[in-house]
Amino acid sequence: MARPYGSRDTEERAYVPPTRDKKRHGLVRLSPMVPADVHKQAYENAKACGVSMGRYLAELIRRDQLDASGRPVWADEAFGEDQQVPLTG
Repeated sequence: MARPYGSRDTEERAYVPPTRDKKRHGLVRLSPMVPADVHKQAYENAKACGVSMGRYLAELIRRDQLDASGRPVWADEAFGEDQQVPLTG
C-alpha cells in the first residue's frame, strides 16, 4: 500500500547524493510529488519570474531561512513544534 502524501519519517532514510551527469552541467533531478494546486501555483510563480520551475524551486530553497537548529523558520507553523520536517519520495 502506498504511503500518504508527506508521511515519510526523517529518521527513515539518509541523504544519498545523486550522480551528476556532465551533459547536464552538474544539474540533478528533483522530483517531488505535490498537490495539483501547489503545482499550478509554482508554475504561475515561475512563469511570472520568467524562469523554469526548476530554477524557481532552486532559488526558493537557497533563500529558505533557517533557525539556529537548521530547521526552516516556518516549520513549527506548518508541521507543529514536536515534528521534524517530513521527507517524501
